Amino acid sequence: MAAASLELEQLLSPVENLISDSAQQSDQLRQPNREVIESLGNLGLMRLLVPKEYGGHELHPKELINFTKRLAEIHGSTAWVTMTCNEEAELVSAYLPPETCRRLWADNPSIVIAGSGVAKGKARRTKDGWRITGRWNFVSGCTTADKWVFNSVVEGSSPIKLCFAVVEANPEFIEDTWHTVGLRGTGSHDVVLEDLLVSDTWCGVVDNNSLPIPDLPFYRLPSALRFPFPKTGVAAGLASRAIADFKELTQSKTPLTSKKKLRDRPDAATSIAKAEALVGAGQAWVFEQLETIWTAAERGDEVSDQTHAKVRLACSWSVQNAISAIQHLVDAAGSTANFEGSGLMALLDDARAVAGHFMVGSYQIDTAGRVLLDLDAGDPAF
Repeated sequence: MAAASLELEQLLSPVENLISDSAQQSDQLRQPNREVIESLGNLGLMRLLVPKEYGGHELHPKELINFTKRLAEIHGSTAWVTMTCNEEAELVSAYLPPETCRRLWADNPSIVIAGSGVAKGKARRTKDGWRITGRWNFVSGCTTADKWVFNSVVEGSSPIKLCFAVVEANPEFIEDTWHTVGLRGTGSHDVVLEDLLVSDTWCGVVDNNSLPIPDLPFYRLPSALRFPFPKTGVAAGLASRAIADFKELTQSKTPLTSKKKLRDRPDAATSIAKAEALVGAGQAWVFEQLETIWTAAERGDEVSDQTHAKVRLACSWSVQNAISAIQHLVDAAGSTANFEGSGLMALLDDARAVAGHFMVGSYQIDTAGRVLLDLDAGDPAF
């Protein structure tokens, strides 16, 4: 695993300055920087979860978390888009016909795929393929992607069948809805399709809750366990950046009415210590739970409800820890944190936006607790 991490760091190195230099403008425009996203695609960093047989890297999820964390230390929104686009590429390789997947990445290995795995559309069968209608929210990276993948319920299916459709990205189908204070540069707008025809080649129709096609450890996990982990990398990276920025601030700031640097104040020392402990503890438990279910996936074993609950709890708890860590630093920074030049408050907003995702939302802590008490989760996504 260490070798894989080193390779990703080396791949990322040529674009680190570009990401950093374009971050402010990306946030202002509320969309990813196209050159950054294209560069990441050209470096092969948008097919990290795709199986090797399709031309991907088939990366261990721990390495994706570490990579996403490193990106978030540079720019949270770029990390989020890179993470979600890798997840959408994984959706394509999970459910579309294998021959389509082989051709897709063989023809364009740098392709960037955005989309949504939430079944917000309706798919109607016709003699020419599938007619797709729906509105998908929070389509991160939709403005800079080459293709989109969307999940829809097959019309009239009982039991429910799902249709994963890949379409050409078209700005005419984007509604400008992403007006936020956190993760502004992700461009997570709504996408609306109205009776769009998609051929069978670019659709994968499967039973609801069915396992993906590739028989690999990662793809043996249910979707509710494949998607929470990467979000923890973004949150941890934001907190790590906040720790670094705060440490730098303590070396230069002399608080009002004080003759000593901020670094000499007890609350500064306590805050950075708490921040480090919170982030480290959260990530350690995430990796521990990830190893548990990865071992089960390698063996082909089912994941028990109790283990499932602990996994989801670890991910949500880790994100909450990251938020708490940054909050400690914001409080200790005093009035400086309120200024745009500080960046600490923006990092806190970004981390809170991560927690807005339903896979790692704070309410998942309560849901996990219900399962641990042998009660019904009360959440269909669990």
